[in-house]
Amino acid sequence: MSSAYDATTDYELNGELPDSLDGESLPQAKEKLPVYVIGVAVLTLFFVTQLLQLVPSVQGIPFAKIVVGMVVLIFVFSPHLLANRLRLKELPQIQYILCILALALATVPLSVWPSDSFNFIFQGYAKNIVFVYLLAQGLKTDRSARAICGALVLGCALIVLALLSGFGPEVSLNVSEERINVAGTYDVNDLALLFIVALPFAFFMLKDSTRWQRLLLFFAIALMVIGIIKSASRGGFVGLVVISLLLLIRSSKQARKYALVAILGGAMLFAVAAPAAYWARITTIFSLEKDYNFTDQRGRQKVWENGLKMIAAHPLNGVGINCFMIAHADFSGTNINISPHNSFLQIAAELGLPGLLLFVLIIGSSLIAARRVRRLTLKNQLAEEYWWLASALEVSFLGFIVSASFLTHAYSPIFCFLTGIAASLVARYQAATNQTSASQDETEIDYD
Repeated sequence: MSSAYDATTDYELNGELPDSLDGESLPQAKEKLPVYVIGVAVLTLFFVTQLLQLVPSVQGIPFAKIVVGMVVLIFVFSPHLLANRLRLKELPQIQYILCILALALATVPLSVWPSDSFNFIFQGYAKNIVFVYLLAQGLKTDRSARAICGALVLGCALIVLALLSGFGPEVSLNVSEERINVAGTYDVNDLALLFIVALPFAFFMLKDSTRWQRLLLFFAIALMVIGIIKSASRGGFVGLVVISLLLLIRSSKQARKYALVAILGGAMLFAVAAPAAYWARITTIFSLEKDYNFTDQRGRQKVWENGLKMIAAHPLNGVGINCFMIAHADFSGTNINISPHNSFLQIAAELGLPGLLLFVLIIGSSLIAARRVRRLTLKNQLAEEYWWLASALEVSFLGFIVSASFLTHAYSPIFCFLTGIAASLVARYQAATNQTSASQDETEIDYD
């Protein structure tokens, strides 16, 4: 039985037919990007980057919901998309995230605030999972992957340009720290994480890009580095150091020159653009005894200790999804409502150890798949086009692990984006390896 997704399906869904099928040249077939892929790219632009948070006057307009509705309609009423959709059995990461959703629903009656958990699931988290599914269905070709990941990079670059220009009333400058403040869905620490996740995709897309595309990607990379500097996020700084080293290690021999250029350019940007107040803030990493995180009731040490108390008290069901803040007031005895500032602690405290296990399974299976794909491409057992996406996913997830260990992003669109990318990569490479095996079997039969 053939897979629901194969190479021929790629061309059918994208309006692309190879020379052997229609006699036309491949460049002509690539002129038009599928409407569904465009829709997912636009959804990524608005939903993952939260670009519109900088423009409060339009926040009342549900752009993301409108785009989601349009993409869903395109998917449902497209015979090719429905017939050749990726099945859940081909998408392990989506299976795990659906299990997290089921666990969140099952634990609502046991939540410390059931109505809040219920509302968060149906008004927020369910929407994120729909996005993951739509994203995975749209990433069936290298061209679609570049378009959608390019939308993420574009959104990040536009955000930094807005921050630098002071565009929108949601942006202000903390004069004492020379640090930009942003109101809205993402604060500056969240934006630093967003840039950390997007940078590897921008870097690895340099491979096989045109000259103009490379210039634009380098410009976007420079903007995101500046954005991390302006955020003055210590977690963002650590994450940037980690992914810079990984970019150098994971680069091919041909791409290593770009890695060196990017790293040296980033170092120069830090030397020129980072104010003294930024370095004063960063150096507090090495003087933890004076850091408020280790001396204040609102600091991470006390918050994490209270989070561990929640896990010990509710190891199997947690305190309920989105209920860490209210539970913290009870467990700390301080009436302080504060987020956990650690994504792993967040899901463990809210959904218990089963939730943490599922979260780790998503990340672990994604990293294993990315490394496997990289190895297969290096051995010429898989098309080279898979290399850049697998490399970007691996470095991006590792950067997420580092920076999200200081932030609250267990259910965020940023994590969901990485989950959808991983799910699609797994399905694509498994379909490709299955086709290779089938071709080898047919060759052996013919030979016999």
